[in-house]
Amino acid sequence: MPHTLAGWILFALIIGSGGASIATAIKLIMSGIGKASQHRLDFHAAYIFGALLVIATLLFIWIEPAPT
Repeated sequence: MPHTLAGWILFALIIGSGGASIATAIKLIMSGIGKASQHRLDFHAAYIFGALLVIATLLFIWIEPAPT
């Protein structure tokens, strides 16, 4: 678990962007199957949430000290 305020903020970003990435991916899969309409913004949202997830995870690993 995070030990600093920055760690908690990054942890919240990881949880939030992970959930949003899953929701966007499900919407894109459903549009590929044909059960939902496909919007151009869904692709942009998937890229943005995915990038935010990767960046927040890397910063979290870099900022938070490893437990000893």
